[in-house]
Amino acid sequence: MGLEKIRQAILSKAKAEATAIIESAKKRNADFLKSQKEVAEQEFDRLYRLRMQAIEEEYNRKLIQLRGTASKQILDKRNILLKSLFEKAKHEILAWPLEQYAKVMSRLIENAAGKIEGKIRVHPDEMGLFEKILSGLNKGRGDARITLDRTAPLPERGGFIFVSASFEVDQTLDTMLKDIEHDMLPAIASELFQE
Repeated sequence: MGLEKIRQAILSKAKAEATAIIESAKKRNADFLKSQKEVAEQEFDRLYRLRMQAIEEEYNRKLIQLRGTASKQILDKRNILLKSLFEKAKHEILAWPLEQYAKVMSRLIENAAGKIEGKIRVHPDEMGLFEKILSGLNKGRGDARITLDRTAPLPERGGFIFVSASFEVDQTLDTMLKDIEHDMLPAIASELFQE
């Protein structure tokens, strides 16, 4: 029996060691799986955040691009509308009765020339009207007469260019309306396009 007890003791000890080895391996395996799962979850979270960030950046980029396109279209439409308003104003001024148009042009010539001698350039269709205006203006000007410059007519009706020996004053409707548009554009745009 002594041999049987030794054998049993050895088997019991071997079983205990095998169980301890198996339990240790299971624990290491469980710890390893747990750490790998944590690594995989961290990697998944990292990739998820990166992809979400990439999606958000792409969304923001497209949103900015669409807003820019929409703003440009709105600005283009605003500019077209404002340009048409000033074109309409020009046509209305050119349609004024001759007396009213002549009176305004006479004041503009007086302001542009002051007491200086010079010439004015006008469109050929308006030369007759401006001859009458200058005839009236020159009566009280003495030697500082203003004459028509027939050598350089303007390409479009509406207003004039005063030319003296030392300066020029552009009083064409296009230039005056552009100046008005430039000065009033912010106020007009805010009034017409309130958001």
